[in-house]
Amino acid sequence: MDPQTLKTSLGSGLLSFPVTPFGVNGAFNRPVYEDHVGWLAGYPAATLFAAGGTGEFFSLKPSEIPEIVQAAKSSAGDVPIVSGCGYGTEIAVDIAQAAEKAGADGILLIPHYLIDAPQDGLYAHVKKVCKS
Repeated sequence: MDPQTLKTSLGSGLLSFPVTPFGVNGAFNRPVYEDHVGWLAGYPAATLFAAGGTGEFFSLKPSEIPEIVQAAKSSAGDVPIVSGCGYGTEIAVDIAQAAEKAGADGILLIPHYLIDAPQDGLYAHVKKVCKS
């Protein structure tokens, strides 16, 4: 999805942040998630956020994010999927690239956690992740 189309979608209606379910073993519960995303997409939501918008981003290993994005994409029909993305710059770059390969239409770049970064540093972080 091109950035202008995603921008229009983000401003056109309900944004939904489905919770990522985990099984008793702590692993991603894909069938439950796919059912939930499919249900949400039927209302219709303007955009759905996968892997991060409700706080579980920091409970996930970066390697788990692509599967969650793929599950969301397979269940959401035409509803755009925005993936959680964050941590330090290099990890965020890896997550952004993996989310893109998994089919994400965009990323929700979650700010650094509990650190104070100067504006120049934040700008450099966002720029590097987005250019990747």
